This record gives sequence, structure tokens and C-alpha cells, in this order.
Amino acid sequence: MQKTKVLHMITELPVGGAQDNTLLTVEHLDKDKYDVTLMSSPGGSWVERALGIPDIRVVLNDRLQRRIHPISDLAAIWRIFHHIRQEQYDIVHTHSSKPGILGRIAARWAGVPIIVHTIHGFPFNDFMNVITKRFYIFLERIASRCADKLITVSNLNKKKAIELRLAKEDKFVNIYSGIDLRRFTPDSVASRMKAELSIPGDHFVVGMVGRLSPQKDTSTFIEAVNILRQDTPNITCLLVGDGELRSGLEELTDAFGLRDTIRFLGERSDVPEILDVLDVFVLSSLWEGLGRALTEAMAMAKPVVATAVEGVPELVHDHQTGILVQPKDPVSMARAIQRLLRDRALAEQLGRNAQKRVLQDFGFVTMIEQIDDLYDRLLDQRSREGGYRYQSTSRRDDMLL
Repeated sequence: MQKTKVLHMITELPVGGAQDNTLLTVEHLDKDKYDVTLMSSPGGSWVERALGIPDIRVVLNDRLQRRIHPISDLAAIWRIFHHIRQEQYDIVHTHSSKPGILGRIAARWAGVPIIVHTIHGFPFNDFMNVITKRFYIFLERIASRCADKLITVSNLNKKKAIELRLAKEDKFVNIYSGIDLRRFTPDSVASRMKAELSIPGDHFVVGMVGRLSPQKDTSTFIEAVNILRQDTPNITCLLVGDGELRSGLEELTDAFGLRDTIRFLGERSDVPEILDVLDVFVLSSLWEGLGRALTEAMAMAKPVVATAVEGVPELVHDHQTGILVQPKDPVSMARAIQRLLRDRALAEQLGRNAQKRVLQDFGFVTMIEQIDDLYDRLLDQRSREGGYRYQSTSRRDDMLL
């Protein structure tokens, strides 16, 4: 039986939620059924991870980039279009904003039978310039016309997208962003990791995992730690991740005199072990599709404090599976963290509830099954419409476009 040719596209491959979602998808789709290709830019520490996935092809397109650049973006569309026409895919599945716009347009232009886009998070938010926000909403509405289905990673994201009229309701399907639950199980290595990180045995440990970018608003977390330290001096804070704001955040840490309290750990491959050390996990994001690091922490039964933005309240039910605070409110964040540090019975109960919530719906196997089912339904629909398949099944070796 001829395999279905699928192209997945994402801007780049740093450590991140959308990237992990995409890599898990291309790795675990049934290779007896699908001929899978992944396209991204050459940037990001997870390019090596992608190249190591068996039975897929990785195409690196150096014109794909996050920022808007008319010349590079036009060149990217042309290269994507040329590649799609040459390889003649049955399905193009885009991820995140830039390839979501460029890729959907190029795929429709190339006549791809089925186009799917996953909205891992909106390219606009309530904290940006109103004109800029409207411009991004306009682009999303245009690109949505080029897709057959739009996947959201939370029902709250789906609701928002419908309210913003990005597309008609019947074009959306919600598929939770699954994680590899086998990696995120408590295994009581906290004492060893504390020793490795030179954390005093009597210290509470609070932390965040995420890119040091405007979205994560790490500065509010640092301000909360500064407030928290006044009443809880025996605290160590871990920041896992890297990004363009790191130097500025380190300067803010120094300005508050928190250099001995806050540790910048950079990107780490042992995130589950670091999560196991934490007494409280914090997410201070200004916007968030759902929050993959949040999901991972909850899978490990960690009590969480998170901002009530976009898809997060679908996962964190206030005082049931965690505590919600408003964004850019370091005082409320500090109070919530302190409450969980002082009331360990509450913290443990919220952690157990959080773990139960995640184990129900957020395994990657469920995600892959739902994506496969979506592909089947779209393929069946096209088959009934008749005459959709490309004839070419040519492949080439991995390439740099």
C-alpha cells in the first residue's frame, strides 16, 4: 500500500513546548502508514534530536526565521513551495506562527490536498500594541482560509480563536499537547540533585522551566522572589532555560541582591530530575497556549502557581490543581508561593490533583492517536471527493535548502 506523504513544518528547534510536540509527533506516527518529513530552520539545540529520529527525513530551510522580514519571508515561501511541488505531499502540517502562515500559503498555492495547522499559541497577545495585534489577527484569518483543519492545544484557545473569527467553528479540533509521561514520574532523586546543585538541605526550592523571552515574563517571577525572600530567607530558586533576555534578567537579579538565591541553569537535558527537586513550580507567562513545562511539573505531582492566561486555566483549576494569579502581579505570586511553602498539606493535595489531571489526557500516545484519526478522516473525505492523490513518491537525501 502506498504510504501517505506528510510534511511537518516548524520555524526552528530550540528546547520548547511546540518543538517537543512536533518532534514527538514525527517520531511516533506510524511509519508503515506515513512517509514523514520534517522541515525547520537549522537553528536550535534540538536539531540534533530531530536528525536522530529514525525513519524520517529532515529538511533544513535557512530562510525560516521568527521575526518578520519581507525579503527572507518571500524567499522562504518560494523555497517551501518549490519543495512541496517537487515532493508532492498528501498532507502538510504546520506548527507555530511563522511556518503556519508561510507554510499554509505555500501549500495551498502548490495544491496540497490536505493542510493542517496546530496553534501552539497565538502570535498576538493583550500586552502588545493594538495595531500590531490587529495585524497578526488579520494574517491568521488569511492563513486560516488555506487550512482544512486547525488544531488547538486547549479548548480555551479554541474558544478564543472562534470569538476572534480566525475561522469557522467547524474548522477547529482540540488535541491536547501530549508529553512522554514515562520521563516525568517522581523517583525520589531530590536529595542527590540538591547536593549536585549545592542547595542547602534546609532550603525550599522554587523554580521555572522555560525560554527566557518576553512571553514568560521571568522578571515578574524574580520580583516575586525578592518579596518572598523577606519572610522566607531559606529559599533557592532555579531558572531552567535560556533566551534573549538572560543578560537583562541576570542584571535584575544582581540589582535585587539575589545572586545567591536565584540560579540560572540554562538549557538542561535533566529537566525531570530538576523538577523533582522543586517544592513549588511557577509559571509567570503573559500568554500561553497551555504550558508544556507546566504540564510536565504537574505530571510529577508538583504544586504549581501559574498566571491565569489563555489556556492555562483549563489545566490549572484554582485551588484544585494549583493556584492561579494574575499576570504581572509579583505580590500575589509571592503570596501564593509562600502559602504553598507553609501549608505542605495543601501543596501535596494540589500536587496529587494536578498529577491526576495530567495523567488523564496528556500522554503523547493519546495525542498521536487523535492526530492519526484526524488524518484518516481528512484523507477519507478527499478520497470520497475523488482524484486527489499525487503520483510522485520520489525522495532525496537530507538537504539544506
